[in-house]
This record gives sequence, structure tokens and C-alpha cells, in this order.
Amino acid sequence: MFNLDSITRDNVKSLQSYKVWRDDYLDNKEAIFLDNCENNFGSPIGLGYERYPSSSQSKVKEAIATYKKVNLNQVVIGNGSDELIDLLIRCFCEPKQDNILICEPTFGMFRVYAQLNNVEVLNAPLKKESFLFDEQVILKTTNLRTKLIFICTPNNPTGTSISIEQLKTIALNFNGIVVVDEAYIDFSEKASALSLITEFENILVLQTFSKAWGLAALRVGVAYGNPSIIEILNKVRPPFNINSNSQELILKALNKPAIKDTLVESILKQKTYLENELQQLPFVKNILESDANYFLIEVSNASDICNYLLEKTILISNRSSLLNCENRIRISVGTEKENKQLIDTLKQYK
Repeated sequence: MFNLDSITRDNVKSLQSYKVWRDDYLDNKEAIFLDNCENNFGSPIGLGYERYPSSSQSKVKEAIATYKKVNLNQVVIGNGSDELIDLLIRCFCEPKQDNILICEPTFGMFRVYAQLNNVEVLNAPLKKESFLFDEQVILKTTNLRTKLIFICTPNNPTGTSISIEQLKTIALNFNGIVVVDEAYIDFSEKASALSLITEFENILVLQTFSKAWGLAALRVGVAYGNPSIIEILNKVRPPFNINSNSQELILKALNKPAIKDTLVESILKQKTYLENELQQLPFVKNILESDANYFLIEVSNASDICNYLLEKTILISNRSSLLNCENRIRISVGTEKENKQLIDTLKQYK
């Protein structure tokens, strides 16, 4: 039976939130701010940048909650999903005692932040060749010190996904938090786990504005989950973790969701073209079916192909060092012009 209090670190329970009461006055043109030791004269690039951003991020959170059809208290914003991953490990894993579980090959930052926080990493590998998730292996690999299971779906770098039923099975049989990283969900026809956060107290969903929304430069990630978990993350996150420009631009983007949808359609159209062209290349052995905006491709010589393309200033990712990924490369879907140039260049490879 999931009990949030039992998995929360004692030092986090006793932590007092850093309160920023000035947020209520930020839109008041008559207010005089002499409380935060700012430079009220301005900056080398003019006025408007001298104030700290909204700590509550209320406008952005309200817009995100409305767009995603969730409650405001189910949302927390991070400086990219990376910050949220770090916060989760710091809130729930006692260094040198607890552990997290990941399913390799997967997003490398899960392991990086665990190691940074001196937390052990357990691995329940994806199935060899198919790179599919095995919920029974995941559950068998956990132990009494496992506080977090990180599942990237669609998974990076494989593009494979876990099903909603598999997630339910894991959540029902695990006493910690199941963190579902859905950075690439907008490219997938599979259902989002967002529908599960009310039914399952221990499912937390990570999404981002970096991929389908095309706003990677803003570094904005979002976690959706049980209000009790969200409250803990909000208590620990830095008060000014999302800058003013990012908050304003995210609001603008959320007012134009149709443009995002059109961009995703264009990417998926190019994805089909790219897959068809890649399959005809003699050195391509296998292209894994992908629910994301990239392919994991088995080739005859990954290092040689990557170096060849790099000489032509075309950058792809060699994933050969990852578990069961020998001679596999990851190629992201580009624009029509970029994809054509890639294919034309690869056709000349010998």
C-alpha cells in the first residue's frame, strides 16, 4: 500500500518552504519594491529585467492546468525536466541507503542525478532486440529500499513505449512513486499516463516544452501528479527556478496550440519519409519501430557512419555504448531539407 509519508525523507518533512510574498504585488504599477536588494535603476539592456520572476508562477501554472485539464494543485514546473528528476531523488531517496530503478537503455540523466545524490541505481533492462518494457522484471528488480521507478515512454533512445495497463500493474504493486517521463508523448499515438494521476496516488508524469513545442531554449518541464507529492516538490524547488522570459513565452505558446499541432504533423510526415529512405540503404540492418521523433537504427558500423556524417557537418547520435545497443545510432527527424540532405549524403557513404 502506497504511503507518501513513509517514503519522504525526514529532513524534507521538516523543511519550511521559502515564501516569496511579493508575488501578489508584481502586477501593481504603484508598488515600490525595496525588499529584494535589486538594482532599481535598471540594467545595461534597459528596464524590465531588474525584478526577480514570479516564484508562484501562478499564471503559467493556471494556463498549463487549463490546457491539460488537470487541477492547479496537480502541477509543478521545473527548470527543464532535469531539475524535477533531481528534486524527486532528493526528496524521496536517502543517500547511501535508498535506490531508484531505471530500464536501460534509457535517458541518461536518471542515472546521473542518482549518482550525484549518492543514490544506488537498479536496472530492469528492456527486452533485448525488441527493447520493450517488462513490468514483471521491473517489479522483481525492486526491493524494500526502492523509492522511485523511472520509466521513459516513448523511451529515449529506443522510441518504444510502455502500455497503460503495464503502468497500472506496476503502480498497484509498488510502494514508491512511478515516475513516467513523457517528453515525447506528443509524437505518439499511445495514450498518456496523465489520465492515471487521479486514480493512482503514486504515479507522477513528467512532460516538457522542449520537444513538440519547440521551446528547448526556455528550459521548462512540468510534473503532474498527486497534490501531496506536488506540494513536497514545490517546497523543495528553488523559488525563482523559471525566469520571467520563459514564463511569458510559455504563456504565448499555450495560446497557439494549433501551431504546435501543425508542427507535430509536419514532423510525423517527415518521419515516414525518413524511415522509407533509410530502409533502402544497404548498411541499415534494422530500424526500431518508434513512437517518438527519432529512430534507433542498427547499422554495419556506427562509429564510421557517425564520423563520416560529422565530416559533412551532419550530427547524429552514436548509442553503441548503451546496453544492448552495439552499432546502433539515433537519428532525429529534421526538416524536409535537412532530411533530404542527410539521405543524399548517406547514399554516398561507402
